[in-house]
Amino acid sequence: MAVFKINPLTKGLSGKLGSDLVFRQSHGRTILSTAPQRTGEDSNAQELHKDKFKKAIQFAKVQMSIPEIKEEYKKSAKEKGMYSAYNLAVADYFHAPEIGKLISKDYHGEVGDEIEIIAFDDFKVEHVEIEIYHNDGSLVEKGLASKNGSDFEWKYAATVANTEFAGDKIVVKAFDYPGNETDKEFVLG
Repeated sequence: MAVFKINPLTKGLSGKLGSDLVFRQSHGRTILSTAPQRTGEDSNAQELHKDKFKKAIQFAKVQMSIPEIKEEYKKSAKEKGMYSAYNLAVADYFHAPEIGKLISKDYHGEVGDEIEIIAFDDFKVEHVEIEIYHNDGSLVEKGLASKNGSDFEWKYAATVANTEFAGDKIVVKAFDYPGNETDKEFVLG
């Protein structure tokens, strides 16, 4: 691989030269390398990944066409040391949010009791849903958590009285902007 730093003949070149060489641009530099050689047909997994990558590119293009969202991606990319908002949007499509922990010490089965959730993503968590189930699997309540200060802190205020909550299950669902979902279950003590 050759890297051209200052060369007026190759500046800005990109694409194939003959059947063996490829010029590409990376961070203001022109790079010359051999062309990749295809061997055989793509596997089903490769085809699925290519399809997902196409969808990620479409998602990123849509996000970059919305000025407010593009600015948010740009700001976040800069904070993370990434080169572009577009690259972060593509990466965001591939990564589901994570649920760190749930703090239920203030939940005693009364209306208004709060449950805190830590949920984060490589860009942002779009929303967090909470579901509370009895031991027998019947739904006690469900609803949306609200942001609690930062982009990764969320809180949910109970809307239903639940006097027999010991052993109940809380299901937390975190969603990011591309629609990726992560679920995590917690048992109340």
